[in-house]
Amino acid sequence: MRALVTEAWLVASGGLVLIGLLSQADAIVVLGVLLLASSGVSRLWSRLALEELHYERRLEHTRIFVGESTQLRLSIANRKRLPVPWLEVQERFATPMEIPDAAVHPSGVPRTVVLYRNTSLAPSEQLSWPLTLRAVERGYYRIGTTRLRSGDLFGFFESQREVGGRSALVVYPQTIPLPQLNVVHARPFGDQRGGHPVFQDPERVVGLRDYLPGDPMKRVDWKATARAARLVSRVYEPSRTRAVVIALNITTLPENTFGTNVQLLERGVAVAASAAVAAFDERSALGLIANGSFPDADRPIRIGAGRAPEQLNRVLEALAMISGFTTSRLADELTGRARALPAGATVVVVTAVLDESLAAALRRLRSEGHDVLVLKVGPGDWEHGAELGPIPVISLDAHLQELEDSGVMRLPEVSANALPLPPPPRGRGDTLPDPRPAASPRPDPVSTVRGRGERP
Repeated sequence: MRALVTEAWLVASGGLVLIGLLSQADAIVVLGVLLLASSGVSRLWSRLALEELHYERRLEHTRIFVGESTQLRLSIANRKRLPVPWLEVQERFATPMEIPDAAVHPSGVPRTVVLYRNTSLAPSEQLSWPLTLRAVERGYYRIGTTRLRSGDLFGFFESQREVGGRSALVVYPQTIPLPQLNVVHARPFGDQRGGHPVFQDPERVVGLRDYLPGDPMKRVDWKATARAARLVSRVYEPSRTRAVVIALNITTLPENTFGTNVQLLERGVAVAASAAVAAFDERSALGLIANGSFPDADRPIRIGAGRAPEQLNRVLEALAMISGFTTSRLADELTGRARALPAGATVVVVTAVLDESLAAALRRLRSEGHDVLVLKVGPGDWEHGAELGPIPVISLDAHLQELEDSGVMRLPEVSANALPLPPPPRGRGDTLPDPRPAASPRPDPVSTVRGRGERP
């Protein structure tokens, strides 16, 4: 019906009026006028239907952990005196976001679904729909523009418009309990006491002394100064802050193998996030290096070490955006001249594979005075493992497998059935075990940070 009601309908109605006038047939003239008036009014109504419609999309939280939910409120207001007889609202969502209280439909875009809402609006009426979004997978998800479609009362004409702009939801990666890391230092993820007296911790006051010329005024203890009737300065405990740089190797298969092992990639991201939380909780300066890129950017993922309150948020957000696409080798990111690490930093390397270049880069870092710790998230033995020398390697494969079997960790559903298998080790007749997890009922994921009362 709508296909027949086009601009030609107006021409046909005018022609009918003209024929009635020429033939002096009043009935034909009246019919033509009615058709012309109704089609004209319908056309004008359809053009004005979306005018002065104000649409708003509001997310309660823009950053959540896997397994958590956030509220999304869709609001629309008709701020004109003309009613909107019918209105269709189309919202697109990424498939890793579950909407338990609404029905969604497949769309033509991969990994997206469409939510339809149909309603009508009286003059100056406002409506809102609350929705619950539940995060199933980590990632950076865009909620695209909203498409509004409306028309006249009879449905002859329609118009559509995109409104609302774009919103983004960041789902932080899952954090997991890590076993005790037996490394050389008693506190590999914290501050080390001692060091040169030039490096002092202003949060550790060990005594008082008389003011000396050159002492900064922030060092003066004004309460002690009032009691002693002379300027008194605080004495701080010597210490040096250890910088911890998490280096995540996104490569999960040998260089001569194309593809990504999703299981090993998700393991690496979860371990990197957990190590970052542990380092930040120990009040270390935290940084991140990964041989991948941010969405819609060609620069590598690199966050300088820092102790700002939002530093953990930045690191977890970057880990949430990691995909299986690599932009370079991790060895190049660690040893490039323009990529100097903080002096004496502890480099925690999270990787599933180890090639000759990465082993050489880690040896070089250790020779330059950095503490290097390797967390191995893949199964089997490394061909170049012996080339690491005294660098400690902690294999987390058995621990991670136990977490996966118990349901604490689980692969993304959409990728669990399409995992490339790693090739067999060179020089051996046996092959590595199948990394695909056994089919089991999907549990509710748990993603909490121990010891932290607030969400980053």
